[in-house]
Amino acid sequence: MNLLIVESPSKAKTIEKYLGKGWHVIASVGHVRDLVPESGSVDTENDFKMRWQIMPGKEKQLKLIIDNVKKADAVYLASDPDREGEAIAWHILDILNSKKALGKTPVYRVAFHEITKRAVMDAIANPREIDSNLVDAYFVRRALDYLIGFEISPLLWRRNLGKSAGRVQSVAVKLVVDREREIEDFKSDEYWSVSAKCEFNKHSFNSGLTFFNGEKIEKMTLKNSHDVDAIVSKLKTPAGASVSHIERKKVSTKPYAPFTTSTLQQEAARKLYFSSKRTMSVAQKLYENGLITYMRTDATNLSADAVNEIRTFISKNYGDMFLPKSPNIYVTKSKNAQEAHEAIRPTHFDSSENNLSGDEQKLYDLIWKRTIACQMSNAEFDSVATDILTDDKIATFHAVGRTRTFDGFMKVYIEDKDDSDDESDAKLPAMNVGDKISISEIKPEQHFTQPPARYTEASLVKKLEELGIGRPSTYASIMSTIVDRKYVEQDKQRRFHPTPGGWVIAAYLAKYFSDLVDVNFTAKTEDTLDDVSNGKTEKLSALNEFWGDTHDMISDARDVKTPDIIDEINKFMKKHLFPNGDNKCPKCGGKLSIKLSKFGAFIGCENYPKCDYTMRLSSNEDSSSETNKNEPKDLGDGISFKIGKFGPYVTDGEKNASAKKYTHDTITLEIARELLSGEKKKVEPVEIGVNPKTNKMIYFYPTGRYGAYISSNRVNVSVTEKPDLETAIDLINNKKPKFSKK
Repeated sequence: MNLLIVESPSKAKTIEKYLGKGWHVIASVGHVRDLVPESGSVDTENDFKMRWQIMPGKEKQLKLIIDNVKKADAVYLASDPDREGEAIAWHILDILNSKKALGKTPVYRVAFHEITKRAVMDAIANPREIDSNLVDAYFVRRALDYLIGFEISPLLWRRNLGKSAGRVQSVAVKLVVDREREIEDFKSDEYWSVSAKCEFNKHSFNSGLTFFNGEKIEKMTLKNSHDVDAIVSKLKTPAGASVSHIERKKVSTKPYAPFTTSTLQQEAARKLYFSSKRTMSVAQKLYENGLITYMRTDATNLSADAVNEIRTFISKNYGDMFLPKSPNIYVTKSKNAQEAHEAIRPTHFDSSENNLSGDEQKLYDLIWKRTIACQMSNAEFDSVATDILTDDKIATFHAVGRTRTFDGFMKVYIEDKDDSDDESDAKLPAMNVGDKISISEIKPEQHFTQPPARYTEASLVKKLEELGIGRPSTYASIMSTIVDRKYVEQDKQRRFHPTPGGWVIAAYLAKYFSDLVDVNFTAKTEDTLDDVSNGKTEKLSALNEFWGDTHDMISDARDVKTPDIIDEINKFMKKHLFPNGDNKCPKCGGKLSIKLSKFGAFIGCENYPKCDYTMRLSSNEDSSSETNKNEPKDLGDGISFKIGKFGPYVTDGEKNASAKKYTHDTITLEIARELLSGEKKKVEPVEIGVNPKTNKMIYFYPTGRYGAYISSNRVNVSVTEKPDLETAIDLINNKKPKFSKK
């Protein structure tokens, strides 16, 4: 009997069907051994010697493996084809040798990137030795994570600073906190645009003002309503105009590369609303059932056999016009791509239909379409740019449209409404220079520059990948760890906010462990691990280089007194905690600052215990910013927005008017004037963009019965301000239905 050892029980069942009689396949169920969870398990004074123990709960599985090994004619170690999989194979072999279970039984290492009969049989026919470089890279990675956990985490626990620090998770938290600081420091600038509703041959389209009285109008040219009023007053409606210039050109769009681990997580988050952890869990099941190739990879290339199968499928089902003359080649961007040899793809291409349901069907369908599309022809477009000059020669408006002339790879997406970005392009009527245009309406619109967006899981994974931090096998665990440890949380739009605990640990690490959270240092460490994997750097050299600097930081941090740490955290968080600079205790007039306890961070008075004033820190918006929201807002022309005993109202000093439907963010001077005059003006909705799920337009209504809201396809969601398209799509598609009692 031949024995083949894999990681997963479900994978074992699939492979045993392929191998047939004379073979037995069993699973290790992941890692079987780990470092002893106590100080000293990595001996930094003795070449980083490591002490291992059988993982709790794995004794029974190891006994099963050993019993089967004793009866086997040959043993094949077939754990996953990456660094962690190589380590599992090494640990199993080391345990078998220590138990003297092998005798003269030969042991082979085999690896395959897809669970198909052909791939499994090819791997068995071409066994190899365990890759010592990959195992060494695992040793380095595990030692670094252990040393940080056992050396830095106790410093956090003793001072109530946090639960743990991690080599990569700490950088992820820092990125979220840094983005929040950017948002808090951001100063919004007002600007206006002027557009014209144009009519030609029973078609209407919008165009934007680009020149007025010989002056070029750019994005920030019109800074306030006075600038706009001066222009609008001179533009008559209805007005005559004509086409003064047309530029036509052909544009093509190339298909995207097949999925890597990170791009799969990003796309599944955007289109399926999956977390990274959920995506990888579903992908693992698809892989173990033989439906996709290995799901941890940073490579974008496909095997020659796979490309040939894809091209045959395209020719047969879509026609040769959708098939490029030669295969599309994708170059892997990661300089150290070594986790696997191919991108994530289906193992067969005859159809996207399988006996799947739920999450597995959704994710498989996404992978199948992306892989087929990557070998299809470019999508082709006619792009048209038109200048429209008013008859009085004082204004020029500009309109841009794009019409798809050939679907190319987008045919795969359009069939299932996956990609509607193209559908949102404006379509202009066929026009020529000199054609007469009627301008039926001039529409001024107020805008404000927006701060950088908070990270979603998708954008944070993308950022980490761009910085060279983390690897395919770690992105999902990074995302789940920073949420589970309550360093960040996600709002209704699925965007990350730092919690008070996240702010505190980011402040502490930035001051006392600057290298640990430095993106360049962390990326260099990842590169070093890759160099060990590739045999370019020795294990001890990598460990010594890292531990020297880290040990010095830990030694220095141990000597810092807690009051000094709190002072540094207060400096770091001062603007966040007290954006108006007012940190005066309302009870005694003392100085407010952050305090630490086993229950978390809070704001307290310096005169404690004489003064017992405290203030809880909320996760998304601290109490100071709430107080700021309750302060009067000067709208101009002597009119203010205030919060009174009976709610929001506007006042000009002589007359008050209720403004219950509005907030600091949605009230404007124009609305306040209408409220004070008692007049009601119909407010036209603003188009945000098309919802790809329903192919319906999403509209923003600045006023409604309950304030501002967005609406699409009879679904309404309250908002405080006009959201961007991505946020609007999330809000509409994720609104929970109301249930009525029957």
